[in-house]
Amino acid sequence: MDLKNKKFVFFDMDGILIDTEGLYYSARKTVLAKYGFPFTKEDNQNYIAKGFPHTKKLLQQVAGDKELGERIFDESIQLYNDKIIAGEADLKPGTLDLLKCLQVQNIASYVTSSATKDVITLNVKNTGIKDYFTDLISGNDVKNNKPAPDIYLHALQVTNAKASEAVIFEDSPSGIESAIAAKIDVVIVPDLIQPDPELIKQAVAVLDSLEEAISLFK
Repeated sequence: MDLKNKKFVFFDMDGILIDTEGLYYSARKTVLAKYGFPFTKEDNQNYIAKGFPHTKKLLQQVAGDKELGERIFDESIQLYNDKIIAGEADLKPGTLDLLKCLQVQNIASYVTSSATKDVITLNVKNTGIKDYFTDLISGNDVKNNKPAPDIYLHALQVTNAKASEAVIFEDSPSGIESAIAAKIDVVIVPDLIQPDPELIKQAVAVLDSLEEAISLFK
């Protein structure tokens, strides 16, 4: 299959464009350990691509106290931001080449992430890819985060695009479910969590990296 007819590309950020999920995990683990709470990679899977309100709620449950949970959330976000500013986040393989390809093809690229606008902006600026995007669409812009379809339905409104003109790149089950619910073609590039076979069946392609996506637009 090819994507030559697409005019808009909506990218999830964490785990698709930028290798950030490991940084989120290490930041949470460090701060939780400071307050005496263990945190494993298996625990972290419940946090991936669900948005910050969901993350804060889970941390409050772990802490057993709303105020302490909020403090842990705030400190972990600050530690994560410090890691980004320090240059600890790498682009995922193929990110830059694909964004350059889309720019040459006059296909508009958007970030569509459950993260806040501030965090998205920090990430794309510090990894040098901000100028490749027409706009940054965040979890701040919608009522319900992924797996609800809100962010992608909002993206269609913002771009004045038909669903058939857009394609989404996602890695996590919640993001894939969001894309499917919005009835927009989705390309899966798995990161830390492998989607189940039922989700894979509904994707237009499953790739090992964004490097493989470049040929689909030429």
